[in-house]
Amino acid sequence: MQRIYKTLIELLGRDIMVDNSLLTKTENKSSGKVMGVKLNDNDLAHLNLRLTQEGFETFSEFIHAFIDRKYPHHEKDVQVEMLLKRMREKGITDPLTGEINPTFWRNIDSEDMLKDLLKKFTYKKHARDLVGYYQRYVEIFFTRPQLIQDESGHKRAWICDAMRKFGTYYDRKFHNPELSMLIDEIIHRYELNKKMRIHDRVWLADEGYIEQTVSQVLKVEGEIGNVIKFAFFSGLRATEVIYTFETDICPDLTGCDCEKLHIMHKPNGYSIIVLNRIVGQKHSYFTIVPTALWNLFRNLPIKVTKQEMNIAHEMVKSVTEGKAVLIDLRKFHYNILCRSEMREQGAEVLAGRAKSISAKHYLIYELDTMTEQYGKVMSKFVDTKPFLN
Repeated sequence: MQRIYKTLIELLGRDIMVDNSLLTKTENKSSGKVMGVKLNDNDLAHLNLRLTQEGFETFSEFIHAFIDRKYPHHEKDVQVEMLLKRMREKGITDPLTGEINPTFWRNIDSEDMLKDLLKKFTYKKHARDLVGYYQRYVEIFFTRPQLIQDESGHKRAWICDAMRKFGTYYDRKFHNPELSMLIDEIIHRYELNKKMRIHDRVWLADEGYIEQTVSQVLKVEGEIGNVIKFAFFSGLRATEVIYTFETDICPDLTGCDCEKLHIMHKPNGYSIIVLNRIVGQKHSYFTIVPTALWNLFRNLPIKVTKQEMNIAHEMVKSVTEGKAVLIDLRKFHYNILCRSEMREQGAEVLAGRAKSISAKHYLIYELDTMTEQYGKVMSKFVDTKPFLN
């Protein structure tokens, strides 16, 4: 009855004035139960008008159409019909009724889904964010996925990840992997995962522009200036810069897989920082920085927190007159390495977008070569000694 009440509100376009006996039912031995709704005169006139507009002659006709899923009409469009067809083929059913239902996700317990994801994630906020995106976009995703195409790449990445996590949750809960396959089909059919990553974008800037902008940024002095320099030379995300500052260092370099940082100092003046940090789809295996900058960064007299990163963001924006912000330093770092002897493959590993097996290969077999290649291309910025005052 509450669902009928909500549909009435939608039909009227506003809430209805009722007393505590909103929905009443009386016994009728010959034909079951008779349902009643109490409305004031204005709402009753409005309801009759809307019923006529929707093609119903009586309130009873509307109720039966609702029960038979013939109303609302907007659920019977082409996209929903395609969804129903694929659900029938794949055996995807409503978890509450066990029937084929184009709005089956409405009966998914979001709290249970959150509890399930919290067991899988070290960072609990990420699980809560995924469920939040699921709740906001699940209906659009299954009925109007083309609307998601207009969202930013960042938001589409979250939406796609949330829907995929919903698919894996459904599989674990109801032992049906077909929903995950359907979700992937929708993502690829509507190209929701296109142009979400850095190398999917077209860069019009030449090397001169990048070098000029980086040189401006490296002139920022003080403790925040050193944080900015570390962000550029490491190519790490803001949260990873904070993590690198806060996390303890493990002295064991013999294949230890603990959660601490592992540092290798090379004779050419550069150091390898092994993070092995994974948060959702964001990976950071290891990075390379000048050893002098690393020592300066780890011994900063301030704490590096979200507040300091926000200040760094504003300072980068200020010195470049709004042409760049802190996250752009990661993009510049990637671009510079792509144009070096390291090429895109090595740059992808440092950016955390390569497969873990590729990262392990570089870490074991190509580390010295990679450090030399990094040193050659970054020397133009290190030679200015911006952090060796």
